[in-house]
Amino acid sequence: MSNTGRSQRLPGLADEDLKARHAIGSVPYLNARPLHWTIQDPVTFLEPSQLVVELATGRLQAGLVPVVAALENASAYHIVDGVAIGALNSVYSVVLVHTLPIVRLKTIALDPASQTSNLLIRVLLQKYYRINPRYISHAEPDDPTEGRLIIGDPAIAYRQSHPDERYLDLAQSWHAHTGLPFVFAVWAVRRDTPDAEGLARDLRAAAKAGLDARGEIARSHFEFRYLTDHVYYHLGHPQKKAIAAFASALVEIGCLAKNPELSYI
Repeated sequence: MSNTGRSQRLPGLADEDLKARHAIGSVPYLNARPLHWTIQDPVTFLEPSQLVVELATGRLQAGLVPVVAALENASAYHIVDGVAIGALNSVYSVVLVHTLPIVRLKTIALDPASQTSNLLIRVLLQKYYRINPRYISHAEPDDPTEGRLIIGDPAIAYRQSHPDERYLDLAQSWHAHTGLPFVFAVWAVRRDTPDAEGLARDLRAAAKAGLDARGEIARSHFEFRYLTDHVYYHLGHPQKKAIAAFASALVEIGCLAKNPELSYI
């Protein structure tokens, strides 16, 4: 599959580009575009849930995966330090569309594309809103729900075409209840990858170049504002604290066996 957006050669890489040396996967969403923008074609583009499978089987050596995949497979992956996909407050593109007030919701349709968002809504509703609705994998026309989770570019498109509906921005709600940012996705590198630390350095360099090119990547004023105001790409101490807090919350509600020991490289 071709790259999302125009690909450029990453400065500083000599004879071989990143893809030639390592099998890398990313997601076909606007928020990921700065992180793979300067990686030479071809990068494998998959929905987050599919990307997790390809990385776990070893067909990919590095992938931009939902943070839950790194938590559940901490012994198998390193997390690339310094770069992630997250939000300091509102993320805009991960939302629960709801027809009733939150505390009255009985059924919610999950988004099959991302386990992290599906688990985050469970944490928010169970731990902070004190409700335990019924979750279904998707909503059929004859199976209406009071709430529906939408992520990524489909969420952006839906919000723009339905501006008057009720939305719960998951990152904004998490921040309101914890005071922390939220991290949705990280670069995970398999621990058996040759020169994993070198690959991590290259992915950080690619991210820096891509973030510097957001003005070129964005196709509209809204996209530029989204990439600069809503999505936060730095993975530092506050983000690591947020990942740990999310892991603890998942353990608390029974969705994660134990707090993992994470490896950042």
